[in-house]
Amino acid sequence: MNRLARELWRVVEPFHQLAYRSPEAEEAYVSIGLDRPEYRYFGSRLAALGAIELRTASAVLYGFAPSYIGTAIPDVWKVARPHDITQARLLGAEKTLQRIIGAAMTSEEMTQAALIGRRLVDSTDFSGRPIGAAHADLPWPDSPGMVLWHACTILREHRGDAHWDVTSAEDIDAVECHVLHAADGAMPADLLQRVSGWDDTAWQAAVDRLRSRGLISFDNLSLTAVGSDVKLRIERATDRAAAKALVEVGDDSVLQLASSMRPWVDHVMQAGVIGAWKMREELWRDIPEAG
Repeated sequence: MNRLARELWRVVEPFHQLAYRSPEAEEAYVSIGLDRPEYRYFGSRLAALGAIELRTASAVLYGFAPSYIGTAIPDVWKVARPHDITQARLLGAEKTLQRIIGAAMTSEEMTQAALIGRRLVDSTDFSGRPIGAAHADLPWPDSPGMVLWHACTILREHRGDAHWDVTSAEDIDAVECHVLHAADGAMPADLLQRVSGWDDTAWQAAVDRLRSRGLISFDNLSLTAVGSDVKLRIERATDRAAAKALVEVGDDSVLQLASSMRPWVDHVMQAGVIGAWKMREELWRDIPEAG
């Protein structure tokens, strides 16, 4: 099941990501006053939950430094209402997709893909998945392409919620999780530290804690055998938690969805609208099945 789940996440993640960094998305956000990258990113991800405060935002986002989140939350709600931010997000994503995939937005293949995406959402259990649930409570868009984009956002946020749940259960905290990713070779350490907002002191303290637990090497930033086991347990548990809906919808439909989306995702990747996050592909690499 984890292989099928990862086949789906490989296309869901980049399709979802285009709402943050494309020129069309930036224009939509700036038009309502979100003139800072932090306002655009944190505001657009969290607006579905309403005008939440910093403590709540830090809890649901988990992996970001609270001081970094605090550069946007709660001040962004004084700049634009959450409803207006969700509408700008929708508009930016729609204009981006219209530019990149054009007529495919309303094609028969897109209509079928959107139906499968919505079935996946309808089959998903949102217990303990706050960001995923909040996005699932937003109205469905009208066009097939935007229905699929919205489904991808919901499924991605649901998986993210699940990932933080199982990460915390392994006693890996909000900065250690990024150090583990770096030690696993999933993304460069300097990039992970920068995009998650942790300062050098917090980052080094996390490295020291993980070394004291025997999870990463004292010689370099690489996983030990124990660390690899922990990382693998987290990934398998995340896939299991996120893949229950896949069982309900069925392997054939999930594979059909992934296959249909692959050319559209290729266009998204080639358009350069998700920047350094292209490297997140490595996070969805196949992992060994549990024995």
